[in-house]
Amino acid sequence: MKETAFIYTRVSTNKQDTMRQINDLKEFAERNQLNIVHIYSDTISGTKSRKERAYMLDEVRKHKPKYFLIADISRFGRNVKAALDIKDELHKIGVCLWSMETNLKSLNEDGEVNAIANLVFTQLLSVYEMENATKRAAIKSGLKTAKSKGVVLGRPTGSVVDRLRKYLPVVKLIKEEERKRIRGERYLSVRKTAAYVKLPTSTIINIRKDMKEADEMPTLGV
Repeated sequence: MKETAFIYTRVSTNKQDTMRQINDLKEFAERNQLNIVHIYSDTISGTKSRKERAYMLDEVRKHKPKYFLIADISRFGRNVKAALDIKDELHKIGVCLWSMETNLKSLNEDGEVNAIANLVFTQLLSVYEMENATKRAAIKSGLKTAKSKGVVLGRPTGSVVDRLRKYLPVVKLIKEEERKRIRGERYLSVRKTAAYVKLPTSTIINIRKDMKEADEMPTLGV
């Protein structure tokens, strides 16, 4: 009988799509003779809120997989602490984290912690966190320089509301799909939403940004 696997994917921006990660992980599971019991896709948040993290872990408990598959450590969480906390929670459930990038498993076959794998995970997470911090600092510095030179940042007042009113049906669709994503159900990605409503992908991305600025993007339980 094949061992079971729970696939977790995450992208850091709305311009990206989880399908490539899903397809890669499906192939990885097939090569390792694993039966996929659930696919959980996360966009932007990286299970940043406790409620979203709790929901994802509840899904793991419900499907009871042996392995929790990820494409690479950088897709596992926004920072070292959050990612290690999730890994520890998975261990408490008895689930082994398996990274396709390193092909390392966080637990040995006897259920004991794999010390080498966990050391590598922690080191890689630290490197990714440092890279992200460096990027944020560079962006912040660039914006400060632009502002000092008189460059007007942001969009004109009223543009967010105008666009949301103009594309009201699209806004409603995005809300519906976002709720599906939060529940761990199949949902339309940004690219598929654009194809469905016959609008450029860039327009959907901008609408989503406007919705976040206007606090109209659904969250867990909303």
